[in-house]
Amino acid sequence: MDIPLTLKRASLAAAMLTLCGSAAAQGLSALLADGTTVNIKFPLEEFTTESAIYGLDSATKQIFCAGIGVSVPVSIDGGAVVIGGTGDGGELDANGVVIPGSVGGIQAHNFDRLLDENAVANGTAPGNGAGINFAGAARSIYSTDRFMMNHGGTRIEGQMFNQFATVRNTALVRHAAVLPTATLYVPSSVGLAGDYPSMSGGTCKSAGHVYLDSVGNEYYIPDLGIVIELSENVVGGLVRSVSQPIVNSSGVTVERGSMVVGDMMIMLNQDPRFTANSLGLGGSTIPSEVMWANLEVGSAVIVVGHMIGEDFMYGQWIETDAVDVGAPPQISAEQWLFTDAANRIRFRGFLDKPFVLDNAGNNTTTLMSLHVAFKDAAGLTLLDRLEELTIDPLTGVGQYRVRSRDEVNVADVAQIEMYATNPISGLEVIRTVWMRADVE
Repeated sequence: MDIPLTLKRASLAAAMLTLCGSAAAQGLSALLADGTTVNIKFPLEEFTTESAIYGLDSATKQIFCAGIGVSVPVSIDGGAVVIGGTGDGGELDANGVVIPGSVGGIQAHNFDRLLDENAVANGTAPGNGAGINFAGAARSIYSTDRFMMNHGGTRIEGQMFNQFATVRNTALVRHAAVLPTATLYVPSSVGLAGDYPSMSGGTCKSAGHVYLDSVGNEYYIPDLGIVIELSENVVGGLVRSVSQPIVNSSGVTVERGSMVVGDMMIMLNQDPRFTANSLGLGGSTIPSEVMWANLEVGSAVIVVGHMIGEDFMYGQWIETDAVDVGAPPQISAEQWLFTDAANRIRFRGFLDKPFVLDNAGNNTTTLMSLHVAFKDAAGLTLLDRLEELTIDPLTGVGQYRVRSRDEVNVADVAQIEMYATNPISGLEVIRTVWMRADVE
């Protein structure tokens, strides 16, 4: 398992600050939810935030943090704006389970899904992520004291606090054999802030420029990026205990799966405002049921998510060594390096199912041919070549390392493609495309 692959998911702030140091703006005009068009201010006026959220305005689509209100527009230069790190809940089937492929990030049109009242149990966004039916948020997007200012004594407070108590207590029971005996057992019905751990608010990390409307009003538009996260908590190690999810005959999860790493209890994120990604070997996305089926005591995992108190975490990215044997092949990539001055490109990754299949769907001894292609902004191919695959004898996964120097003018490379073909038939099996701007 490659630890940096997951850890880099918690480093967006540094990337945004670097972007904002550039003199080049990422947008010229933005469309707000009320139909107003705003244009970038000249001379350029930049801003960055990495601060606790203390206000959300669903009417103006503003996130208040670091002393400013960051406006989330519908689009910038015609491109839709999505708040990074978030999930919009997706669409549910008749059994209340999210429909695979229906999940997207929160945007201006559904900005109100960020509100606590829409994220608790029985809120307006109960599902998120393939194979997951979310139970509801157990942590406010605000700090605990501001949450109590807003919702103390209300139904929302009770649902938020009871959600934490319910899922944590269930996990405590399932993993009692490996947890310290002194672990606090939270009452099944909380109701008081003193029984609930105190936490800081969710963080809005953004970078962009000031825009102006037709009468000179200023708007902080995150044209370089925006992401919301409740924490940057990371835990990695060997699994000490696993409790599998319990699913009823209708396909609805009635008890969430959980695990223990160290003394940390971990559950796949249940807050519908945020992601809940199960990752397999090489960072490939796998269904959550495949992840749970492959987890056992001694499995190595890395989890990025948000903690609730000192010993309980909702995992938003859980990375394992699992392989989804029933899925089509996937190509992953990481550790990107582009050096224009030296005409150098370097990255590495995995082809998780590198062997050609026979008519019965079984592996043959024939390796697929793996290609890398560099393309310019117009989609014209600058280079297309074969890459060597090294097979891991334990997992059967193919690893590749791309090293290119003085083969192309790297400054012209805007898009990278990896694709695998059957060397016998010549047919393409899988192709994955990355934009340089997204991975550099």
